[in-house]
Parts: sequence; structure tokens; C-alpha cells
Amino acid sequence: MKKTRIIVALLAILMFIPVSSYAIVDFGIYGGYSYANLDKEASQVDMNGWEWGMLGHINTGLPMLFSVGLGAFYQRTNSEYEEQGVTYDADRIMWGIDIMATLELPIFIHPYLRMGIAVNEEFEVDSPQGRIRKDDKWFNSHYYGIGAQFTVFPMVRLFGEYVFNYSNQENNTVIKSNAIHAGAMLSI
Repeated sequence: MKKTRIIVALLAILMFIPVSSYAIVDFGIYGGYSYANLDKEASQVDMNGWEWGMLGHINTGLPMLFSVGLGAFYQRTNSEYEEQGVTYDADRIMWGIDIMATLELPIFIHPYLRMGIAVNEEFEVDSPQGRIRKDDKWFNSHYYGIGAQFTVFPMVRLFGEYVFNYSNQENNTVIKSNAIHAGAMLSI
């Protein structure tokens, strides 16, 4: 019981040691899983799969309070779906503008909000008839996310996030996805 009290007291003290660092530039990589629906006018199809991406920002804000980063992202989603008994492999590649607002608490955890818009989105499908490449879409996809960064070293943070993505496709088709990501970020 005495050891438990000592451990709790040490953890409480460690939580208040300032570890927040202000970064002018940050770069991150992440991976995760996407739970998506391909919503057509007459039907809805599950389109789940793995995704990975990169992001980077130029930051401004008040050190030890908050930071706002404006930058870019690149994301690739490899998914699979079945329609009328046929299985399709789909690749969705997006890149665009990313904004991240981070609360720079003087402890090791930093909650943030993230949002962005895809400047370009490519959608390719492998079907039994061969590879089908849909027309590139410009400014048709946007996302919102919430997450938390955890400082590991003064310039390195690990993060986890939830992201909702909404994407218009051709023929009145919409892709709505919920994704869980984990990654690492380097702040310079």
C-alpha cells in the first residue's frame, strides 16, 4: 500500500514537469484502419481497409498555451469491398491542405483538433475486368479529426486520433469513413 502511494505521488509530480516544446515546423507519419461506406443512391457497401499518411505544418501560436499549424498531408487508403458477389480492391490517394490546432499543456499530453481538404483525390479499383481509374477529383473531400499527442522526448511526440472523412465521387456516390490513426511527429 505504501509503494502504491509513492508511485501515485511520483506520477502526479511528473505530470506537472513542463515538457511542452514550441515547434516552428513539424513532420509526422501515421497508419491506421478506416471503416468506410460507399454510399450509392440505391445501395450502401462497406469499404474497410488500412491507410497510412504523412503530414507537415508551419506553426504559430503562444508557446506553452496553444499552437496552430498550417501545412499539407498525403494519405493512401487500401480497401476492399464486395458488390453483387464481386470483390473489388480499391486504392484512394489524397493530398491537400491540413490545419492542426494543439493545446500546449505544460504536461506530457497535448490534445488537438485537425481538419483539412483534399486538393486532389485519385480513386483506382481492381476488378475482374482489370484496373479502373476514376477521374481525379479536385476539392471534393474534407475531413475532421480529434486526437492527442504525447511527448516522448522534447522534439518527438507520439499521437493517436480519430478522423471522419467525407468524399464526393462520380455518379452521386459518397464515401464516408471513420478512421483510427496512430503515429509519430518530429517537431523542429
